[in-house]
Amino acid sequence: MKKYNNRSVLLFLQLLIFAACSKTEEPPRPVGNKLPYAGAGISLAKLVDSIPEASIYRAALKRTRIQPYMDSLSAGNPGAPFTLFVPANKAWESAGYTMDNINTVPAAELDTIIRYLTITGGVPANTKNLMGETTYYPLMYKDRNITRSQVPTPFWAWTNRYYYYRLIVGLTDGVLRLNGRTVSKTAGIQATNGAVFMIDTLITKPFYETYQVLSSDTSFSFYMAALKKNNAVYARKGLLNSFNDTAALVLTVGSDSPGLDPFAIVFAPDNNAFRKAGFYSVADINSYIDQSVVAGAGNVGPMMTNMDSILMHHRLLSAFSGINPGYSFLYTIDLRYGLYTVNLGNAPSYGALMVQNNSGQTVLHRRDVPSGRGAMIISASDNTTLTGVIHRVDNLLLPTP
Repeated sequence: MKKYNNRSVLLFLQLLIFAACSKTEEPPRPVGNKLPYAGAGISLAKLVDSIPEASIYRAALKRTRIQPYMDSLSAGNPGAPFTLFVPANKAWESAGYTMDNINTVPAAELDTIIRYLTITGGVPANTKNLMGETTYYPLMYKDRNITRSQVPTPFWAWTNRYYYYRLIVGLTDGVLRLNGRTVSKTAGIQATNGAVFMIDTLITKPFYETYQVLSSDTSFSFYMAALKKNNAVYARKGLLNSFNDTAALVLTVGSDSPGLDPFAIVFAPDNNAFRKAGFYSVADINSYIDQSVVAGAGNVGPMMTNMDSILMHHRLLSAFSGINPGYSFLYTIDLRYGLYTVNLGNAPSYGALMVQNNSGQTVLHRRDVPSGRGAMIISASDNTTLTGVIHRVDNLLLPTP
């Protein structure tokens, strides 16, 4: 009897050891979070159907013709990948879309929202890092009739070329950004024909040009006055085609293929930045420009106003006028941590910049005068427009400290 009990105890101990070993081999489950969806092996459509937090997205998608369109694009190649950035229910609700009203929203509006968050090919679900911001062209219709502000003149609307919307994707250590905004810290979910990234913020396409955004914000009235005054000087001297300070801020020719639309990264000094530099009114700005050589001399001579020598450092141009082709849109996080692959500037011409990270603050300096006055990007000011990105800065980039 005693011998039997010893064997029983031994067997019981062996079972305990086996159970303990089995537990250590099982991957730990995150506390308080749902397990990842089992996306591998099923299609995107079935994957989206399986995600509880995507119920508003599904309701919106069903009111569009996007799924049949995607099917037509991948006809003959069912594995052709798409990447879906799917706003979770809370993201829709924060933007005013709920299960109660989603069926009353115009279908065209829902179509535009979802198309903008869908890209062909794209990003594998296990991607942790992308070097800098990566430009993708979403499933949007190319637009030939997009509204163009006609300032100071209609810019080559007669070319009748297309405008292509961009969706700018960034990934750093698994943190996902769209158009410069952090939208998710959750890994993507792989499907047989692409990936789903759940996002907690509804990102929509831009509707306005940089010029329109700056003109509508009275805190940039000095900046716009300086640009317009420069234009007036150049127009009077017949130099407008060479030095047009607002040309980079509006839609120009467009293109016949994605990637060729010019754009500008603008470091826009607000009115306080001008006041710090001694310009307390628009009259002060106009008077300063009128003192420049180009304003008072004949048509032969220096081709730049004294204000342009400052303002040209407040913008980075892409393919516009053949300068800096290949730039992607640049956001504060890219500038702060050096997440870009090109020099920030139009070197050797005016406009070359250098960036410093001062305890988390992004500060710009002129490359030609690195000891000159720095301009700090005011946080949370990244603004994506039809023609680029606007950053608000707190100083004029003067050559003096």
